[in-house]
Amino acid sequence: MLRKLRVILAELARPSAQLNDWFTWAAGQMAHALIGAVLGGALLFMLHPMAAFITAALGYAALKEVPDFMRAPSWATARDCMQDALFVTVGAALAVAIAGGHERLFFVAAITAAMGLAWGVLQRLKGSGDAR
Repeated sequence: MLRKLRVILAELARPSAQLNDWFTWAAGQMAHALIGAVLGGALLFMLHPMAAFITAALGYAALKEVPDFMRAPSWATARDCMQDALFVTVGAALAVAIAGGHERLFFVAAITAAMGLAWGVLQRLKGSGDAR
């Protein structure tokens, strides 16, 4: 069991910008949004909704993305870390918005997610030569 956990942790530590695979990148970003939603939702049991949102977003960035960047500092790594943190933040915002009935926050988060996905997919389509 410990060996399997090490394999999972090693995979989580591997940079993964998926520069030529838009579908895998988009699926990965939706996984980051799910992580944010779970973190934000779990923190709602202990904190005020906005505190849960901020704690989930900043906590994830500080504990996961900053160490990822420090392992391999570059502009590409910084961009990947920022994108991952953005989608975690969006997921946390969606969870908090739904639980607290914050319609504006929900729509801002949903629009941000859609725009972020579209931008990232277009970058990967343009870069891979798959755009038609």
